[in-house]
Amino acid sequence: MSKKIEQLFLAYLEGRISSQDEKFLLEWLKNNPEAVKDYNEFRRIWNMSKMLARLTNEDLEKRWQEIVREIESSPVRSMSPVQRFFYWAPRVAAIFLFGAALSFFVAYLVFNRPTQDLAFQEINTPAGAKSKITLPDGTVVWLNASSNLKYSSDFGKKGREVELEGEAFFDVETDSSKVFMVRTSELNIKAYGTSFNVKSYPEEGTIETTLLEGKVGVVRDGLNEKENEVLLEPNQRVVYFRKNKPVEKTVDAQIEKQATETIKTQKTNKLTYLISKGIDTREFTSWKDGTLFITSESLSDLAIKLERKYDVKIHFETEALRKLKFTGSLENETVEQVIEAIGIAAHIDYEIEDRDIWLKEKN
Repeated sequence: MSKKIEQLFLAYLEGRISSQDEKFLLEWLKNNPEAVKDYNEFRRIWNMSKMLARLTNEDLEKRWQEIVREIESSPVRSMSPVQRFFYWAPRVAAIFLFGAALSFFVAYLVFNRPTQDLAFQEINTPAGAKSKITLPDGTVVWLNASSNLKYSSDFGKKGREVELEGEAFFDVETDSSKVFMVRTSELNIKAYGTSFNVKSYPEEGTIETTLLEGKVGVVRDGLNEKENEVLLEPNQRVVYFRKNKPVEKTVDAQIEKQATETIKTQKTNKLTYLISKGIDTREFTSWKDGTLFITSESLSDLAIKLERKYDVKIHFETEALRKLKFTGSLENETVEQVIEAIGIAAHIDYEIEDRDIWLKEKN
């Protein structure tokens, strides 16, 4: 990573980056998806440095007094001199070393990659970008825009669990001794050496899982796995309806029309899962390769995907515009080209100003 990019990262995090540099940085991240992991690590280090920078000499003095009191009241007086040395030396040295090296450490943290010493590792992909990462067990993950992946720093040692908010495609490394689990806000997906896609954006009313290869088990969080697990086979997709999140009736009807099986909650008869079999999985996974498939999708839903893909904000002049339907595919087009195509196809006007796009009825 070049010095210029590091400086832009820092300026972005501190909120002093110019609009021109911010546009350049986001464009650079789009063209270098592997660098998104570096950006997230850089941000984690920056947050640590800010926390450390808030410590003062008074904090260090307070900690030193605590050490003194601990020494005076400690039962280790019965230890031999050598034992006492090895017990207290690291504690005392830590205070002095920390105070002496604080300013250097802050600067070092910002511009150098540290050892992984946190309880959890977290990867955030901003709007307008995607990232590809390899987990410690060899599993490859493609993380879509505006998504967050979190996993324990000891991942792979005792278990293999990740937490997802957003969308990700998983190519799971087979390990029969450790099941791979994806946890979302309301749904858990257990993989058995497989390739699958999970979509779980918090603002959306559904959580979706699409299976390409292998086998996955899907169960609602908090329910008994053996009794409630829904098993998927290749080329199948399950759509789960969140408990307290409304879903547009048009979207609901469209998904239900495509489904080949439905599962409802027994007590309320409320629709819980919709399962589609024999699907073309490319429609739901091609985003990782830069292609976006659109099948009879409302402009309102399409706008959400475009906002994530291009890091823009789309505004509608009228509610009628939101209901317009589109079918097609997007690959390497710029956002200007996409909006131009929408304008021609739907006979609507538009205005683009920086990252804001206004869609209007044609006069």
